[in-house]
Amino acid sequence: MKCKGMVSEKTKNGRTIKRKCNHVLADETIFCDKCGFPTNALKSGLNAKQNLNQVRQEFQEVRSNYYSFNLFFLLAIFLPLGLAIFFRESMADFLGLNKYLFINISMLILVPFTLIPFAFEPNFTKQVFKIKNYFQALKHYPKFFLFTLISLLFFLLLKILCTGYLIGVTVDPILHPVRFILVLYWIAIMLPVPLVMMRKEVNAFKAVKMCYVASAETRWQQFFTAFYVVSVNVLGALVLGLGLLRSISFSYLLIERYYQKLDEYKLF
Repeated sequence: MKCKGMVSEKTKNGRTIKRKCNHVLADETIFCDKCGFPTNALKSGLNAKQNLNQVRQEFQEVRSNYYSFNLFFLLAIFLPLGLAIFFRESMADFLGLNKYLFINISMLILVPFTLIPFAFEPNFTKQVFKIKNYFQALKHYPKFFLFTLISLLFFLLLKILCTGYLIGVTVDPILHPVRFILVLYWIAIMLPVPLVMMRKEVNAFKAVKMCYVASAETRWQQFFTAFYVVSVNVLGALVLGLGLLRSISFSYLLIERYYQKLDEYKLF
């Protein structure tokens, strides 16, 4: 594959002309390393919308196979997390904790359980999610616990810097939307971290660094994927939780497939 970008060069008489770059590119190249011209990667292979449509089409034929696992996940994992968030004020008062501390402790304990399916075998997109597989993968809980802790500490740092929390300093209100944007940015670029930890067999710190570097060109595609995952599960929860019987496993398959695309382009 040759680059179709244009480069400027000077002739012997000092004139500047433009010519086609024609630099030979590897199949996984996203931007030409000579002229910086983008390839078709972000419009095809790494395109989040295209990935969504492909997974949705494949999922339609097998979605009924996931209902039992989704029901288990809803009752055993999502429900406790949802109750902790909904009753955070009363529970915090009962335990003698402030609301922020209680919700973060709850998330630190419960969120790693939501990441366990990422520890399933690499080809799990072709298999039915099984409850026994979930319990077998619980051995990876400490790894996901560490990643959750890193994320919560990052969010705490943002809260301190952008709101003056704990240090009693008044900050400019403009920092509040800045904090919100940075939280979304973190979620988007860290989306593949659990899979990188499992597939590349690295610790949470290294996985975070790898995903930060890898997302330089794909952060908007990852944001779209993360936004869709959150939206579809929120909507699923609003219809008495019935939508989650479909959206839970679909979300994991969607993220897994996009991770595979990133890996194919040798971004990790």
